[in-house]
Amino acid sequence: MLHIGAHKTASTHLQKTLSLNRDILAQQGCVYFGPDRLRRDLKIPGLHRRPNAIRHRIKPLLDAIQAEQAMGRRLLLSDENIMGGGPKPPALAQGEVLYPKLQNQMTVLLDALELRDVTVCLALRNPLDLLVSAWGHQFRRGNLEGFEQFCEDVAPLALRWSDVVLRLRSCSGVKRVLIWRHEDYSSLLNPLVGALSGCRPDTALKALAQERGSAFLIGPSARAIELVPKLVADEPGLDAKLALRRAMRQFPKSLDHPAPQPFPADHVAQSKAQYQADWDRLAATAGVACLTP
Repeated sequence: MLHIGAHKTASTHLQKTLSLNRDILAQQGCVYFGPDRLRRDLKIPGLHRRPNAIRHRIKPLLDAIQAEQAMGRRLLLSDENIMGGGPKPPALAQGEVLYPKLQNQMTVLLDALELRDVTVCLALRNPLDLLVSAWGHQFRRGNLEGFEQFCEDVAPLALRWSDVVLRLRSCSGVKRVLIWRHEDYSSLLNPLVGALSGCRPDTALKALAQERGSAFLIGPSARAIELVPKLVADEPGLDAKLALRRAMRQFPKSLDHPAPQPFPADHVAQSKAQYQADWDRLAATAGVACLTP
């Protein structure tokens, strides 16, 4: 199993849940490699490198995978950076395409790791909500660009997850694609862990300390985003990330202080309908499995 994200779909929460339950999964024959391994001692190198460089740098991971396979263990790898970069255009989206580098990244990775008949797993999210959440993530990183600038080379209403999934299906080595919706995540966590790990449905999992299904990287509210430029202007030299943290403490995202919504209502309604139609199309697509509550 290869879990690749997507970004801003509760991947961090899922990865931390899998990590917390690593020993329980191992007892049932599943070895989990998450970002704590795949970005450190078993690091996946930049897949844009020359083939010889990739093979050299990825050898520790290849050796680890082959050792586990030789002992008959199931493998679950998870890292959203496999998608082709971070949650910002053009890596996130360019023109009418979500994750334009994904097909090449996946082909190179599967070839380097000598993997075949792989199930690739990812969460989908309404494209407009994905873009807004990714924009808020950039504020957390200290990038205070406006939403129009953030999306200037993206056609939001043209983005389709079916295009992403079909490109994945076309990759040599991919046998199946397992998908679920971010919007369903909080009610899917336990069955999702079971589907990814192959563990028994009745496995008692350890839950994270915070409320199950809640976000780890909570984005800023619209009020917080509006406040940041004023805080920076009033206090020259104030770090933008610190300013955002102050603004988020003052206006935490909640029912009283909702997330920003830069799209007009008709675009929001259109995207919602398109997203559902796209999901229905994928549910009827061969080689695609949809996990629902």
